Amino acid sequence: MIAYRIVFLVAAFCNVNGEDAYLPSYIKQCGYNDPDFASCVQQQVVLSLPQFTKGIPELGVPSIDPINLDDIIIDGNGLKLSLRKAQMHGLSTVHVTDLKVNLKDESFNLTFVANMSVSGVYNIDGRILVLPIKGDGDCLILADNTEVEISSKLTFVKGKNGEHLKLVTPNYKYQIEKTTFQFENLFNGNKELSDSMHQFANANWKQLMDDLAPPVIKQIVRTGVKAINKFFNKVTAQQLINDYPHN
Repeated sequence: MIAYRIVFLVAAFCNVNGEDAYLPSYIKQCGYNDPDFASCVQQQVVLSLPQFTKGIPELGVPSIDPINLDDIIIDGNGLKLSLRKAQMHGLSTVHVTDLKVNLKDESFNLTFVANMSVSGVYNIDGRILVLPIKGDGDCLILADNTEVEISSKLTFVKGKNGEHLKLVTPNYKYQIEKTTFQFENLFNGNKELSDSMHQFANANWKQLMDDLAPPVIKQIVRTGVKAINKFFNKVTAQQLINDYPHN
């Protein structure tokens, strides 16, 4: 994301006037008719992100670091893995590499890179490739240089006081450069077996992440879009965007 609060800034950057005093002072306006609208948007996202990740309680926007995740259950390919009480950390490290917002084409595209981690309580039993693995306890999963690309339709919805923006049918893809696993209490605390398995799992991290990453990324995107649309529903596009052309 995730990242996903980054998308919120696409709304908030646009127009900060006397009537919109509730918007944070660190969010500056970009005009719809400004020829540099797209670059202005990206600049404001980058500049505002460090503050924005802390959350905006008065607008119902919580802190995004960490994000509580639903339980993750994986059962297949000879491996059973559950991850409970999971939290995703790291969106405050997001680096936006590309951001395109086109209100005329009703399109939104965001690409970001971050070092992310997931902590939680795990239970694992089965095999990674040819080696058996078994254990339960706390775990930490470090995903370095995770790149996420989100694309969505940015549409307009009629409300009582004007139009509202809304993200619909979002799609995403991702790439992870490297993953490191830290499982406590593997093999009932047997250090020799645990060290060997960590070495093997970290060398073959892609097999585990092929199953583990999709539900995590999906939750980040889904939760993010829901939060963004909740914000969009509170304020009109006319309030958010200077010279907004719709009626």
